[in-house]
Amino acid sequence: MTQDEYVIFAELKRDKFEDILDRLMKFYPSIQFGRQVDDWIWLHLEEDKIEIDSFFSEQLELKGKRKYSKTLQHILQVIDKEWVLKRFDPPKADLTR
Repeated sequence: MTQDEYVIFAELKRDKFEDILDRLMKFYPSIQFGRQVDDWIWLHLEEDKIEIDSFFSEQLELKGKRKYSKTLQHILQVIDKEWVLKRFDPPKADLTR
């Protein structure tokens, strides 16, 4: 496994999308988001991003490159625990890439 491998850190409740977005906007200044058929939030970091989306799941998946694990862990600390359905420890590979 490399630090550039994309992994999924957690599955979040999709019906808490707006709550998650509001909370993250307090900590991260560079966020894009959208709601259409799927819901998505992108937190931009350096030249990369962390993704929270429902593109390949019925719920929201918190995912990004393994090298951003500290930021991904911070996200899990600042959102409410009841918004988290499942944490993956260790993170599981994102096979959609």
